[in-house]
Amino acid sequence: MTGTELRNPDRQADRRFHELDSLRGIAALTVVLHHFSRILPDKVFHLLIRTPLRLLVAGHQAVILFFLLSGFVLTLPYKKKNRLDYGPFLLKRVCRIYLPYLGALALAVLCDLSFPSHLLSTDYWLNLTWSEPVTARLVLQHITFLGNYDWAQLNTAFWSLVYEMRISLFFPFLAIAVLGFRTVWLALFAVALSLCAFPLATLSSSTLHLASPGAALDTTLTLHYAAFFLIGSIMAKHLAAINRWYSRLTPTSVTCIVLASLCVYCFADASSIVQRFSIPQDLFDWPIAAAAVIFIVLAIDNVLFRTFLSFRATRYLGERSFSLYLVHGTILFALIHRFLGQIRLGVLLLLYLAASLLVAEIFYRLIERPAMLLGRHLTAPAKTPSQPTILVPTASGSQS
Repeated sequence: MTGTELRNPDRQADRRFHELDSLRGIAALTVVLHHFSRILPDKVFHLLIRTPLRLLVAGHQAVILFFLLSGFVLTLPYKKKNRLDYGPFLLKRVCRIYLPYLGALALAVLCDLSFPSHLLSTDYWLNLTWSEPVTARLVLQHITFLGNYDWAQLNTAFWSLVYEMRISLFFPFLAIAVLGFRTVWLALFAVALSLCAFPLATLSSSTLHLASPGAALDTTLTLHYAAFFLIGSIMAKHLAAINRWYSRLTPTSVTCIVLASLCVYCFADASSIVQRFSIPQDLFDWPIAAAAVIFIVLAIDNVLFRTFLSFRATRYLGERSFSLYLVHGTILFALIHRFLGQIRLGVLLLLYLAASLLVAEIFYRLIERPAMLLGRHLTAPAKTPSQPTILVPTASGSQS
């Protein structure tokens, strides 16, 4: 069975895939390490990105994996019910994503204000965050997601949440369409969504002059990233077929597929490859997505990988993955402003990891989990009041 077990597809649609939570947690950890790698010396940084160690700092790849996982997981409930339920879905997503995001935004603003003397650096990436004074306009833009604003100025990781919330607005319609249309048309539509993002950006900036080229692309990339939600949704639709396909693979085939996927996931967007092609760099997200699809399949169907993802440590990381993603950027820049150049980078890394995990745990308990429970409470079906018990007198009782 090549390390797989065929399970009842209906039961799979009903259960929660804890292994996918763990996979998300590991991916979130690579984002944490990716952002720290940006302050490493050039020699160390190049060693990381030009060797298999690149897997440890594959931050952008992790975001593509997040989008696929969201599309997959959010589609599963629609396989059990044939109705839109748009209001409850949106309310639950607001509680699941937006409320914790607001908490992380407040933390980022507070920490930014705590370091009024902004860091002077020649490093482009360092100057993207906490390099300008906090203004009411900037905070309001972060709250409303309106306008083309500097997404990285308060927290370097916030950019993906803008797309997550935008796509959530129309995802139920996407899921219903996935379950109702032929897969070949859905796949073509996903590719078309991705491709049209770039000419639309050019049209908006160069022809209509509605925005700068960069700002226009930031907006139209919503379509590009929605394509990966769509691919994840298609995976959920064909979960049983995917299980059957994997069960027929030989151990040698699995090994070859895993190695190829790791290589593609790590190096598909390497600058030495991207520069050879005169196409938008974001299109290299597609081979990354293909490799990430394999990782999701392995997490579900490969016994060894699923066992690893079921360890207590990986389960813990998966449960706190969103909190970790939300707060780690703020922790990193607080430590950079306080300690960069004063302590060794190895010590700073340990301090960064420990502080990020600690703050993520606190954030999870105080903000993320209560917000998630609130969403469940607000969208739970209303309980019908129980009928009062009516005592009917017996014949003998009525005579007495």
